[in-house]
Amino acid sequence: MTAEQMKKHCKLDVIEQELLMQAMENQRLSARSHDRILKIARTIADLDQSANIRLIHLSEAITYRCFDGEYFGS
Repeated sequence: MTAEQMKKHCKLDVIEQELLMQAMENQRLSARSHDRILKIARTIADLDQSANIRLIHLSEAITYRCFDGEYFGS
């Protein structure tokens, strides 16, 4: 997914933006992790047949990313 496609398809409301920023700070995640979380959240939202990324989708994506970091030691 290109940056332009991400802007179009991975829009977040205020509460979702706040959650993502909080996760970024708490877990000290990179910009690359930010984009990966958004892409995963978009996929989860698609599987849920949701037009928008909701809090539940983003929370699940963050959980996967944090687990991935713990598992691989990054």
